[in-house]
Amino acid sequence: MKKLIVLSVILILVIPLRATTYIVDQNGGGQFTTIQPAIQAASSGDTVKVWPGIYNEQVTLNKDITLMGSGHEDTFIIGNSNPMVLVSSGRLQWFQITSTGGNGINLSGGTVKNCVIIGCSTYGIYGSSGTAQIINCVVYQNVGFGIYAVVGCTLNVTNCISRQNGSFGFAAQSSSTVFNLSYSNGSRSLTDGNVGCVDCDPGFWAPPLDFHIAEDPLCSWNTGNPSLPDPDGSIADMGYFGGPDCPIYPVVVQILIEPNGNGNINLTAKARANY
Repeated sequence: MKKLIVLSVILILVIPLRATTYIVDQNGGGQFTTIQPAIQAASSGDTVKVWPGIYNEQVTLNKDITLMGSGHEDTFIIGNSNPMVLVSSGRLQWFQITSTGGNGINLSGGTVKNCVIIGCSTYGIYGSSGTAQIINCVVYQNVGFGIYAVVGCTLNVTNCISRQNGSFGFAAQSSSTVFNLSYSNGSRSLTDGNVGCVDCDPGFWAPPLDFHIAEDPLCSWNTGNPSLPDPDGSIADMGYFGGPDCPIYPVVVQILIEPNGNGNINLTAKARANY
């Protein structure tokens, strides 16, 4: 007797979950008034957007999310914690960070992009372990090293400016530390590669309020990593106002040309800024 074998095939329709954006506003205009509870509520792929303000709290970014400020001029993480920010996963961007009690950022993973780390009482950024990226940041007037990595840490740094720190702008603990530095401005010690690096005055306009740089093609202007262009397609600048995530950078997204009936035309352009 033949056995009839029935195979039941269950089709599961997988609907991707939509990423969520959480708003942090210390004035009560969002879901949260402080940063860390918003990070705890977020899931992989989400964004935590922090409105302008001074946030005096130690922040731990340990998820694959984007923690996004509203610009270094308006969004501050500041206090006496050591470090002020810990990053092991995800992406941190568009903040100004200061620790009066230690390091600004401790890195054991993740990415820090387009941030200003300034006036910390020890190091600006401390690579402690793991593999991490630092892109288009300004590290300025910290008491110790600007960006420092220890043995066991792999640190990839590009398009950064590290100036007027108490010691080297970029430094590794020893020659066995993996510190891949490229297209950056500042003094350096025991870093690897150093392709496209310079050590010159970037001509900051008005620090700490404005870190635009001088239009000097021999220093930091249009001298960043060619594979990370500015939003208009030009070669990236080094520092905070450079790279594909350059903040408050107007990018034309639509141009409308209309005849006006008298032989002339009206030209209307629409642009967006990353903020």
